[in-house]
Amino acid sequence: MDKGGQGEKLRIVVDASVVAKWIIPGEPWEEQARVLRDTIVSGSVEAYIPVLLLYEVASVILRACSRGILKLSDCMEALKALKYIGLNIQATEWEDLVEILNIATAAKLTVYDSTYIHLAKKMNAQLITADRQLKGSCGNISKVVLLEELNGLSI
Repeated sequence: MDKGGQGEKLRIVVDASVVAKWIIPGEPWEEQARVLRDTIVSGSVEAYIPVLLLYEVASVILRACSRGILKLSDCMEALKALKYIGLNIQATEWEDLVEILNIATAAKLTVYDSTYIHLAKKMNAQLITADRQLKGSCGNISKVVLLEELNGLSI
């Protein structure tokens, strides 16, 4: 997956709505999520996440355990396994918060969602999400692709 034939890999940012589908069974667009995960693992794309994703995914997994969807031991193993997928964790700097707040205000989004959009813009990457509302709200700030629209990773 070269970017413009320059030998650079395609860069993507994934949000928690995508990563949760790698762990919780029976989710919509599970197949697209699995293909995307495998593409990241293979190193065919560069995948980035904000530190925020770690907390969001842990929270989603905790809810799945509380509801009996996953066993606690499976939850722990899933969190440990995420380390090896190949997601590049990016810190949010104080200076980034000003731009994140600008995005949140302009797009009427949460700071959390705006953090993903900001990271995609900063990394010159496409944001992949399962959140239709997020895609609809961010306008032309950054390219956003819905997970359900992925067909063999044709992003």
